[in-house]
Amino acid sequence: MEVENTSKNVFKSFRISWTVYVRVIVVFAIKIAILFGLYYFAMHVLQSEFAIPVNIINIIAISLLAVGLIFFTINILTLRSIVLYTNEDGVWVYRGIFPWSRGASGVKWRDLDSASYITKFSSWLLQTYTIKVEHRFTKDNEIVLNSVYKGQNAAMHINELHKEFVSNAQE
Repeated sequence: MEVENTSKNVFKSFRISWTVYVRVIVVFAIKIAILFGLYYFAMHVLQSEFAIPVNIINIIAISLLAVGLIFFTINILTLRSIVLYTNEDGVWVYRGIFPWSRGASGVKWRDLDSASYITKFSSWLLQTYTIKVEHRFTKDNEIVLNSVYKGQNAAMHINELHKEFVSNAQE
């Protein structure tokens, strides 16, 4: 995929849905529950059997919790940074929170085949669709983005703009 400058005029942008955040929060809650289970086990079994000092168990538990919170925060911020947008050059996905991972990749209008969205009952119910922007020449440069809020509108918008740019290019 080609990397594009995001400073050009953005026609329309679309973000991922809240449903993705729910999944991340549920996974984090399960990890915290497992951590508390391990902490309970360490305090009641390991501490009495192997005479491990309580301070060491607490330090390990707090360290694991802090690392988990850091990764949870990074995950949420990374998801929040994802934006599907269109400009005069094509369709792009911007993502990343760190300077070395930030950027946009996408498909130029001249190389675009079509945009579609995948429907399921849950997609229809929650208005979150998987978007697929296909490249004319290769399947390696496709954009596939899950859980785009009102993704059906994104696919229609992309196809309308593509039709407009192709007809303008032929004139």
